[in-house]
Amino acid sequence: MAERDTQPGAEDAAQSERLLTDRLGADWSAALDRVLGAQTELYGQLDGLCEQQRGLVEAGDIDRLAGLLAERSKVIERLSAAAESFTPFAELWAHVEQAADEAALRDARRRIDAISAMASSIARRDAEDGAEIRTRRDELADKLAGNTKSRAATNAYAGPRPSGPRYQDREG
Repeated sequence: MAERDTQPGAEDAAQSERLLTDRLGADWSAALDRVLGAQTELYGQLDGLCEQQRGLVEAGDIDRLAGLLAERSKVIERLSAAAESFTPFAELWAHVEQAADEAALRDARRRIDAISAMASSIARRDAEDGAEIRTRRDELADKLAGNTKSRAATNAYAGPRPSGPRYQDREG
């Protein structure tokens, strides 16, 4: 494709519409709506799981946290696929802006901003939860190290352990 196909410059809406139709199909506007809807739904699910994660981290419920992380992984895989389906729209976004009607464009921008805000919030809370998990891990390691030192000190002052009866082979 010629460079003017990817850089709209002064192209009018009709030319952008034709390019989008050629590259993304006649139903490109509805496809964009579906992709943004899927991403919004998936980020909403991930946000809910993030909230559950926070509670499990605070409660120290490692078993349930492991299950929740497996569930999150599945949602993230689906989000990755949804992000890939948005890539063609992102690459041609200048054409989308020219071809879409004002209300649809405003709605798409609003949804993209909401998705971005959710992603940022999830990343921030994940970082906080990760720090909390590391703190709890370090506290546990310190307690275990303290128990080992305490046991060693107790053993050092306890004296020799009594050994059982000794049998000697003597002839008399």
